[in-house]
Amino acid sequence: MRVGVVGATGYAGAELVRLLLGHPSAELAVVASRGAAGRRLDAVHPGLLGCTELVFQAPAPSALAELDAVFLAVPHGTATALAGALDQADAPLVIDLSADHRHAPGWVYGQVEWHGPQLIGATRIAVPGCFATCIELALAPFVASGRLHGPARVVAATGSTGSGATATGATHHPERFVNMLAYKVLRHQHAPEVTRFLRGLGAFDALHFVPLSAPVDRGILATCFLQLDGGDPQDTDLLTDFLAAQYAEDPAVHVRAGSPELRHVRGTARCHLSVHADGAEVVVLSAIDNLGKGAAGQALQCLNLACGLPVDTGLRAPALLP
Repeated sequence: MRVGVVGATGYAGAELVRLLLGHPSAELAVVASRGAAGRRLDAVHPGLLGCTELVFQAPAPSALAELDAVFLAVPHGTATALAGALDQADAPLVIDLSADHRHAPGWVYGQVEWHGPQLIGATRIAVPGCFATCIELALAPFVASGRLHGPARVVAATGSTGSGATATGATHHPERFVNMLAYKVLRHQHAPEVTRFLRGLGAFDALHFVPLSAPVDRGILATCFLQLDGGDPQDTDLLTDFLAAQYAEDPAVHVRAGSPELRHVRGTARCHLSVHADGAEVVVLSAIDNLGKGAAGQALQCLNLACGLPVDTGLRAPALLP
């Protein structure tokens, strides 16, 4: 497959480029950016020195439409016009990493583990948000099985790359270093996205979500507080078995004991989950790399499924340890 990335100057776009350069069935043929047109890709991202000779082009929908797939890794609010131009040019496959088309008519919501059948052969795919992905994977089994009662309460901490490459106020890493704060309390844009997805699986009351800005560069750790089965006492081992069975066929989701750690998913498209019960209280912990499973890695999973490849093609490398 010949593929292109629009917006490869940002963090998610750069991660997507890194993954595509190692994909056995895809050739990264075009990188496009209005601001970087004419510059070498490895000049913008020196970590790619020796890996590519590509030069940034200005986004040209007619030329992009000649590729087998186009990824839009552009800022929220700017993908709609470009996607419309690609529609007019009959682009065969467009995968949008921005928020512009999540749950939009004509677009498949790219929650890989739960919308896999819909993604096979899809031509317009919207990649879920990073917080949304982390929370959805934790809650979906309990919603789909009808075991969740009442609202879910989630506190989740994210790294600074989730705010994008342009530094603004408290999102700038020096402002976050040795610091931690809550933001958009009960008002984060991913909460409605999660709620709509979960209500497509079963009865779901509400999500009460508090995001935290953490002093790390990448990764999300979500703590999800649940009430199950009418408040009856729960067993950690049985819930662990239940969660593991739900994801037994999904190579990117792993259920483990103890607490998931960001370093164990860093640089991957994987999610680590664990579940803990004390009487009627249940906590599900979920960890992902916000640039991996939360953006570029899941976008590549969507490409794989849309094109009839195994979902983990090009994504089997282990986490970046230590």
